[in-house]
Amino acid sequence: MAAQSRRLTVELSTAALAKLDEIGDWNARNYNPDHAHRYVTFLKTETAKLATFYFAGKPVPTRPRFSYITIRKRRKGYGHIAVYQVISGVVYVLTYYHTAQDWQTKLKEEFRQQ
Repeated sequence: MAAQSRRLTVELSTAALAKLDEIGDWNARNYNPDHAHRYVTFLKTETAKLATFYFAGKPVPTRPRFSYITIRKRRKGYGHIAVYQVISGVVYVLTYYHTAQDWQTKLKEEFRQQ
């Protein structure tokens, strides 16, 4: 029988929650409020899976303490990057970026001190 990974707590930072609000607002303006709600719910659901699949993320090359996952509704196309750090049994989701952004440069700028 395969060993199960332990379940961690997933916490979204204030910045991550603000990004989800921005994502929802953008989708509501460019599509409609229902679409926005469904998409933000999808992002939250996929992010919550980090509780058991935190090890599946890839290390951020410029910030090895941070990991990231790519979240997409379809195999191809745009989506979002969730950047997180695991500390003492907690998965801290730091922020989200759109996959079309130069997210690694933005991350470097936003987290200079860390």
